[in-house]
Amino acid sequence: MDERYRVPARYLPISVLFVLSCGFCAVPPASGADAPVKIVGWRGDGSGHYPNATPPIEWDGETKKNILWCTKIGRNKFSSPIVTAGKVFLMADPAAPVTDMHPPAALVCVDADSGKILWQQSDTFADLPTKVEPKPARGSPGNTTPTPVCDGQFIYVSYGCGIVACHDLQGQRKWIQYLEHEYVPQYGRASSPVLVGDKLLVSIACLTALDAKTGKLVWKNEKDIETYGTPLPVKIGGVDMVLAPSGHLVRVADGVTVAESKELKYTTPIVHETTAYMVDTSTFALALPTQAADKLELKRLWIADLEGLFYGSGIYDNGLIYAVNNGGHFYILDAKDGNLLVDKELDIPSGSGRPNLPPAEIYPSLVLAGKYLFLSNTIGNVLVLQPGREYKEIKRNLLEEGSGGTPAFAGSRIYVRGGPNLYCIGEK
Repeated sequence: MDERYRVPARYLPISVLFVLSCGFCAVPPASGADAPVKIVGWRGDGSGHYPNATPPIEWDGETKKNILWCTKIGRNKFSSPIVTAGKVFLMADPAAPVTDMHPPAALVCVDADSGKILWQQSDTFADLPTKVEPKPARGSPGNTTPTPVCDGQFIYVSYGCGIVACHDLQGQRKWIQYLEHEYVPQYGRASSPVLVGDKLLVSIACLTALDAKTGKLVWKNEKDIETYGTPLPVKIGGVDMVLAPSGHLVRVADGVTVAESKELKYTTPIVHETTAYMVDTSTFALALPTQAADKLELKRLWIADLEGLFYGSGIYDNGLIYAVNNGGHFYILDAKDGNLLVDKELDIPSGSGRPNLPPAEIYPSLVLAGKYLFLSNTIGNVLVLQPGREYKEIKRNLLEEGSGGTPAFAGSRIYVRGGPNLYCIGEK
């Protein structure tokens, strides 16, 4: 077999049809009159863009080329790391058997420079202020798929079981809340928390707003049913809103749906200026309103029919839309009219079941870091691509085991999960 496709012996194939858009944490623009608040979550600011990053484009898990450190954190199929204030935050299932010393799920804080675990905290039913009968997370994603979000002072987490919590950067819990729910998406909970102003938005059964300082319920939008993707913050006429994967445009102040469109099954919307792009088998563009009102229209600009299931979210850059389906087809579309420029069948393991390739899924979402696109699968194959109107592959890399999570970038470093480990990749 070609060495590019070697699979570590410990690898166990993941066969669940589930998405990492999952990992999802969309992040609003900076707000505040005095000083901007940098909010960091899934795919950084939610767009998947790391314009100031200067990451290496070559590494190898077996030879340790450009692997600066590797820390055992605990297994997690889908959740992504975030990087802020010199720390990496991520969710994990326990590395050791569950005991009083190793709770069933944890928020882990790692020193971004050394890889040392600084602290880890669990948020369980036993920690709730009022007694609630424990209800385990349903579905293969488990309890720790949602990616945390941080405002530089506090870090917010949500769990598959319906628990939501806030910790300071030293690990002290500020509040914990449980949202009673009956509905869970077919394959389990994936949507990540989002911070908009003084509200924390979570999709647990439906879109719900909590007071970020106290965790108290502010509103619920029961029309906006939970999907696998994460709501994306937008401003309409200076008013904070979120465009949910369900197709609902929701006002953050009171939770009112002001416009509706077709939903996305797994992915998160993409927004550039006044246009939203909904990437799925039926991919379409929507003109966002420029003025706020109680009732608005999301006008469809174009529609493009693609093939396959899209689990990872796409990305916009310089007038182009990039997307990849789980079967390993990489697409480039003209964002202006939806014209298909590239349909490239990738020769990496994917959900296509192609002969002579090991099993894998393309759950991680696309990321644009510095000058390059990064495309990965669940067994650690990573393609580094040159953005543009044609397919251009620069490098391909392999990291032991891999993950369904989306990598995070900070400066000249990449932070990515691989099995139970967190890796830091940088030039040696």
